[in-house]
Amino acid sequence: MPLRCPAGATRAAPFASYTSSLTSRRIPLRICSSCRARLSFRGLSTQSDSRRPTSLRYQLLADNLPPRSHKYGFQYPATAVAYYATATSETKPPRKINEGLNPRLVILGTPAQRRSVNPLALDPVDKDQLDGLTRALQTFEYKVEEAEVSNEILLFKPESLRVSKSRFEQVLKDLDTAFLGPQVKDYLSTTNVDIAGGVSKLRKAQALNLVMRQVWGVQIDEEIAAEMDVIREKELKFERMHLFFMMMEGGDMLQKLASRNRTRIILNSNSNTVVLKGTKARIEHVEHQLRGLPLRIIDDEIDISALLRVGNVTETYIPSISRLTSVFLEIKDKKLTLHGLRPYGPRDILDAKRLLFNSTDLHFRQMYSLLGETKLNTSLTGALYPVAEDQTLPWLYRGREWCRWRSIRTPKSKTESVEDGLPPTISSPLLNPARGDKVGYNDIRSLLDSFSTTTPPAETAKEPDTPTEPIDEAVEESEPTPTTVPPHIPPGAEIQTNYRAVLGQILHSSPTLPQTREQKSLSDLFASNPSHVLCNSVPKILDFLSTLNPVTFKYDFKILLKFSPSPWKHPKNFELLPPVEMELQIKPDTNELQALKVGAVESHSIVDVLMPRNACDLRFTKRTLARVEGKTKKIKNYIRAAKLDVLGEDRLEAGEVLEFNLPRWMVKDAEKVAPLDEGDSDPNARSNYDVFSTMENPLEVVPVHYFFTGLETRSSTTFDFDGSALVYTKIEAGASGGSYDEVVLECSKQEIEYLTPLEQQTIGREDEIEEEKRRKEEIQRIQEFEAREQDEVERQMIAQDQYAWDVQNPIFTTGSAKMKKLDKKERKALKAEEFEKEGLAQEQQAQPADDGLEIEGNPGSEVEGVNEPTATADLETMTEATAESEVAANPTETPALEGTEVPQAGPETLGGEAEELSETEQVKADKQPTGLEFLYGEEDETETYQSQDSIEEPSKSESTKLEDEDTEFISDTVFQRFVHTARKLVEAVETTEPDHERVTPKKL
Repeated sequence: MPLRCPAGATRAAPFASYTSSLTSRRIPLRICSSCRARLSFRGLSTQSDSRRPTSLRYQLLADNLPPRSHKYGFQYPATAVAYYATATSETKPPRKINEGLNPRLVILGTPAQRRSVNPLALDPVDKDQLDGLTRALQTFEYKVEEAEVSNEILLFKPESLRVSKSRFEQVLKDLDTAFLGPQVKDYLSTTNVDIAGGVSKLRKAQALNLVMRQVWGVQIDEEIAAEMDVIREKELKFERMHLFFMMMEGGDMLQKLASRNRTRIILNSNSNTVVLKGTKARIEHVEHQLRGLPLRIIDDEIDISALLRVGNVTETYIPSISRLTSVFLEIKDKKLTLHGLRPYGPRDILDAKRLLFNSTDLHFRQMYSLLGETKLNTSLTGALYPVAEDQTLPWLYRGREWCRWRSIRTPKSKTESVEDGLPPTISSPLLNPARGDKVGYNDIRSLLDSFSTTTPPAETAKEPDTPTEPIDEAVEESEPTPTTVPPHIPPGAEIQTNYRAVLGQILHSSPTLPQTREQKSLSDLFASNPSHVLCNSVPKILDFLSTLNPVTFKYDFKILLKFSPSPWKHPKNFELLPPVEMELQIKPDTNELQALKVGAVESHSIVDVLMPRNACDLRFTKRTLARVEGKTKKIKNYIRAAKLDVLGEDRLEAGEVLEFNLPRWMVKDAEKVAPLDEGDSDPNARSNYDVFSTMENPLEVVPVHYFFTGLETRSSTTFDFDGSALVYTKIEAGASGGSYDEVVLECSKQEIEYLTPLEQQTIGREDEIEEEKRRKEEIQRIQEFEAREQDEVERQMIAQDQYAWDVQNPIFTTGSAKMKKLDKKERKALKAEEFEKEGLAQEQQAQPADDGLEIEGNPGSEVEGVNEPTATADLETMTEATAESEVAANPTETPALEGTEVPQAGPETLGGEAEELSETEQVKADKQPTGLEFLYGEEDETETYQSQDSIEEPSKSESTKLEDEDTEFISDTVFQRFVHTARKLVEAVETTEPDHERVTPKKL
């Protein structure tokens, strides 16, 4: 049964409700309806910032870093060169001109294999400053407790008050060298020693003698030998590796030795020596402890030639890896030796190997595209704003300046549109390689689906990506990016495809990135070939989530284990193998494993969309996972041996190597290079490519060795946003992976399936429909005007006929004449009904099938409303024409007027006139100005959007058949609705008022 309040959730799962001073502490993991009123800024921010112990022991990064963020998760620089505001309290510029326009996307990076982040460039440090810091950090001595220290002179007080004469003279000399006379006299004035004549009249030698004999009570003992208590120095020689372990964890071991033995220990990293200052006995004891340190060192040597073949193992990240894992690393001739210290040496060496593998920043089977949103036909301009969110990034991306590029809003343009203040720099928009025209949000799926993530065996990931071309270059000079053939997925393969949209900030970093905070175009930004990373911090996201309703009162707790192909077990082809993820769903109250899911990532496509007008960006992802059997003996033993007890006091750990049985169709390219099960214990295992080429069984598997690369704990809460699942997840990935919050919008057929007929026809075609609507409104106005003129002419003709009838016919008629007149009226009514039915049938047949906007079975719809006046006029005209023809046919009852011609307007004549009028007005509407020339210039046919008719889509019957066969099939309509919802989510988050503004009434 779920708990009913956030406080109860905290008591039940203390490890998962760990709170920091960052943004995640304001949202409880369990939210019930009775606590909705407490989800405010004041109610949730009353928690104390003091950190309490938690049972989660996976080296949480938040324990070791000071809070550096604002209450919204990040903070822009206080002194900005231009006005920049995202708070709702600021006056937002009205978008009068561009309100009806849909933003389009400019391709900043064509889809290609995701490249590694550029290595961090370290700035040189001044030598004198470095030497001073080294001496201060590498000196360890005895420290008195703070409660006993009244002056630094007490540090020179001997441990034993009975000393030899040599020791007494040595202490006096040290005091005389270290302190001045006034300093010694000030110390004497704080004591209770009664001095005749006062302290000020004493000389320095007298003051020091009083301190030694009367204040401290030191006595000289002639029986004590000088070599027993005299302070002496001794220099010890060590290796550089030994000094590293001495300084491990900030030199905690040396500090304890110095305090316990009252010995000063000084390290010299230049000469690899250690200087001890103390008595003979103390020095001997400390030396014995230091000499035993090398005996506790263990080592492990690995071959990194496979990593060097596909990536760069530079010495830039070696210090960071050593500092995080307490392992000393040595690289020599493609061999890496890792040295650890007992008793945690094996565990630390495993962590160092994992970080070393991750430092190559390999992205297996990943494609990356970068788009920029704009409403103008000019180049994107803006400024770079630094974002300090190192604690949310993995260790590989820390220690450098990351910036987000966004539009500038100056005080002058505060009441104008954002795009109106941008300089009109000319730039040709880039083309979509898939279709050859300007891209829109409806093209995101083509970017996610149209490109393969596999790499041919002849190519490697040494240089997986090319520098991004500036956006100002002409498109005609560039050639379409070649695409690789997607891997063949055999029928019957168990795969799952997920589409997601992640909120965050796309950050850029480069050693040559322009540092000036001034307006510039994206050409200047991409000229430095920057690296890109997603930061999950979103302004005001928690204020927005507090306004939503949770789908469930329970939160989902999972442990995610990540595995990569082992470069030591498969050195020839490990980069061609897919990564594997193991997801363990655990009940946190009892530490019970409830579900296990293992999947191999067949493909992973990423499309980042820069949204400079908003406070955050969007990342669209598509992941295709193939099911891997999890109920094997090796996996069960691996989970049983792993330390995944979330209720215990130890940190979470997992084994180094695990063997998975992958579907053979996924490793086709890898087996072309080298067999995967070479040396396997099973001699009957088939692994040759010849055997594979003749095999078509999708269920056949091959054993592959994998290397453990990371662990995450994920606590998720699902909210309902516009009928879609919005998942808020608190992720703890340890000291190396970071701690951050993730907000994901999921695309699911079950969640987004209630679409109206109008939405099914209009999503992704807003511009075209708006133009069609304006054209039809103009045609409707012209038709109404023509109908009014036709009615006026008919009324005049009827008046003339009535006047002629009154003149020629007698005033009184007989009863039989009245009966005949009533019969004629009845016949006229029946004929009018028949004409009405025929007219409706002709309209339905004449209406085009692909009229741009189809609406089914709605009599009050827009399309029928357009034709309603015309149909009424036609009916009246046909009725009156029939009546006149009958009167003319019977001259005895209704004599015709001489010299008067009655016009005969039949349905065919009226239909032809309507068609001619429609064609004429169509030409006129096409030639009318669209009102966008001042933004886009003269429209060029080559730059117009491609019509929907040119896009080949499956027929309705085929799509219905696919949906029936696959319950998880995502149609184009559902995906476009998903993209539209993601854009609405960005706007909703930005326009959310902070809690204190919603609670506090505004002053009048």
